[in-house]
Amino acid sequence: MTQSLNETLSESFFKEVDSVRKGLGVFQHLNDVCYFVKDREGRFVSANESLVLLLGCTNEAEILGKTDFELVPSYLAESYLKDDQQVLQNGEEIVNKVELVTHNDLSVFWYTTTKIPIYDRNGSIIGLEGITREFKAASSALGPYPELFKVIDFVEENYSGKVNVADMAERANLSVRTFERQFKRRFNISPIAYLKKVRINAACRELIQSNHTIARIALDCGFCDQSYMTKEFARLMQVTPQVYRDSHHA
Repeated sequence: MTQSLNETLSESFFKEVDSVRKGLGVFQHLNDVCYFVKDREGRFVSANESLVLLLGCTNEAEILGKTDFELVPSYLAESYLKDDQQVLQNGEEIVNKVELVTHNDLSVFWYTTTKIPIYDRNGSIIGLEGITREFKAASSALGPYPELFKVIDFVEENYSGKVNVADMAERANLSVRTFERQFKRRFNISPIAYLKKVRINAACRELIQSNHTIARIALDCGFCDQSYMTKEFARLMQVTPQVYRDSHHA
């Protein structure tokens, strides 16, 4: 795989990206951080062990030369591609974006991802590098508001019930306005949007791991009814709950 990859990519790319790949040794020892490098076509040219294992592979060679579409479900790959193009075509950095990442057992969890462009000596973008880590792990260093960590735990423990922004702000010992501002500044997502993501994540697990009806799963995961969950699920996942379940049971 590595040999064929070298043949399909330009020699100049590897010369330019070589200095970036040398930093991989550091990331290999960070178990909670997934590191990767992609070329302009979105093909992986480097990845640390944490990312390799996350994708259900055993070594880096298994993912080199492949795109996200060959490694994760299409509804996730589409989202990753959109962000990659933002970096590769516009040179825009993506910093600490909260997004879904699939584990090798097909469960999905929320991660924070950062992607930045890689430039050659002439200032042209030739690829990107990025890191991603589990949302909760990333939230352990919260700067001036460590209280936000309590909110993450609170939401994870209570998402199935009635939870609102005031409840979350109370756990953080902040006013609602200050809490909303600080939460969005730190995580690039509003508290309510995060709550919905946690509920959708729980629904994903239930759809795969249980035989419960979608109506029951909706109520168990904190949605008022099946119709509302289906609407929010389709908006976020780009597929309906039934299609998601069927695709993973196939």
